Amino acid sequence: MAKLEVLYNAECPICRREIEHYERLSGDEVEYIKITADAATDWGLTEDQAAQQLHARRDGNLIIGVNAFVAIWQILPYFRVLALIINFKPIKAFSSLVYRRVLAPLLFVAHKRRRARSK
Repeated sequence: MAKLEVLYNAECPICRREIEHYERLSGDEVEYIKITADAATDWGLTEDQAAQQLHARRDGNLIIGVNAFVAIWQILPYFRVLALIINFKPIKAFSSLVYRRVLAPLLFVAHKRRRARSK
């Protein structure tokens, strides 16, 4: 199986801490890639699109949002059970809705504000 690649927003303190935690657990089974203009383009995204949700890919297949988290968790010790729970259809539907409609937009708005302040 090909290595999982994860494109993440290193400018987001919450995202960065979470990915750093995953990185310690995953060793070299997952490649974590910080969002840059070049990285986003390589994934067929703009920087804003990349920053709006977590993205992963394996074998060229793009995995977005909660599905990206599940793909990571399936590899990590201690998180495999969480991946099984979240993959249960009713739970996945609810968690995807909350992530897509609430959490990801809040993190993206905070990201845009951080960027505006840094200019």
